[in-house]
Amino acid sequence: MSVSVYLASVYRIHGVTFWESAKTLSEKIEVDGVGIPKRVTAIPFYFLASHAAELFLKSALLKRGFSEGELKKFSYRHSLKGLLDALQEKGVSVTPATTAMVSGLHDQHSTHALRYTALVDDGQPTDMPPMELVFAMLEELLMLTRISTQGV
Repeated sequence: MSVSVYLASVYRIHGVTFWESAKTLSEKIEVDGVGIPKRVTAIPFYFLASHAAELFLKSALLKRGFSEGELKKFSYRHSLKGLLDALQEKGVSVTPATTAMVSGLHDQHSTHALRYTALVDDGQPTDMPPMELVFAMLEELLMLTRISTQGV
């Protein structure tokens, strides 16, 4: 097994772990009528989900020939948009809903706002979309990690 395939598997497993933790946390979060959390105590949910998305995107890229070194470049490291763009450049189709979700979560993930500054009134809104849409995005990204490594 190549190093990239091994690392892709590790990223996929870790992504699932973060996703499962987000699912557990989501059960305790009070939401409004459209599924948007009512309190900022939901911020850890979005951190877990965003990190799972990053890991799934990296896994999908590794399985399509990206190297570990390429993923460490600034344009990809913690960049949900950069990772998704690279995946789409590989010819992978992603639904508009998932593309929009990744785009919406990108800034706060790439700047680590969910870990450090989301509660600071800096004029930057914290994107907290309906949790079921976040789960749909993660489901789609997870499926992109299942590609056969034969002939890739």
